[in-house]
Amino acid sequence: MKIQFIFHSSYLVELDSCYLLFDYYQGELPELRGDKPLYVLASHVHYDHFSPVVFQLAKKYPGVTYILSDDISEMLCRDAVEELGIEEPEILWIRPEIEYTLPEFRVEAYPSTDQGVSFLVEADGKRIFHAGDLNDWCWPNVPNSRKETMQRDYFEILELLGSFLRVDDDRKLDVVMLPMDPVLGDGQFQGPVEFLRRIPVRYAFPMHMWERYSVGEEFLREYPEYKGSFQPVRTPGQTFLLDKDGLTELK
Repeated sequence: MKIQFIFHSSYLVELDSCYLLFDYYQGELPELRGDKPLYVLASHVHYDHFSPVVFQLAKKYPGVTYILSDDISEMLCRDAVEELGIEEPEILWIRPEIEYTLPEFRVEAYPSTDQGVSFLVEADGKRIFHAGDLNDWCWPNVPNSRKETMQRDYFEILELLGSFLRVDDDRKLDVVMLPMDPVLGDGQFQGPVEFLRRIPVRYAFPMHMWERYSVGEEFLREYPEYKGSFQPVRTPGQTFLLDKDGLTELK
């Protein structure tokens, strides 16, 4: 499995069976093999997680399938497709507690503490979790009661995810992408740390950093116990290979 950081919260995951493109709205994509299925997933409607530009991929890769949170406007998607003058692609609309079993993988939507969903994908014997905007959004200067409600909602979603993994003691997430938003100030690591403490994870990657790529190294300085399982990213396009020997960066 290859994991490539595209931009902001967008990652491209290449498996033997397919490509998974998460929350793309801008950034440079590598050349993709036309004979390998492409699935484009968008967790919610916020501009930094979804843009109609994703439908341009249908011109280059006609078999692309879109898995979109149902808070995204169907009319907006239809208008974008009509403007491009292409045949309407396959769109699967998803919301929490909905899952699809497709030829290459199974995808299940979990709730978010913001809009839309978070994604759990099982493919080629691997489990990939993209959080979307699922986080403990402990914004500065908001009342403590609101922070407590946010944290309670976040922990409930983590418990839901954890209950799926506890079905089998050997279950864990192979790859997770978690928001580490520097706008949260001192609370930027609060959500990711609670996730990693509660959910068994092999490798975690940061996202939603607003181009402040020092965040990953700052996280490891503050939480050195995650060195080895947490992988900072330094630049768009950075690519990693996960195989039987573990995780390595590709040059």
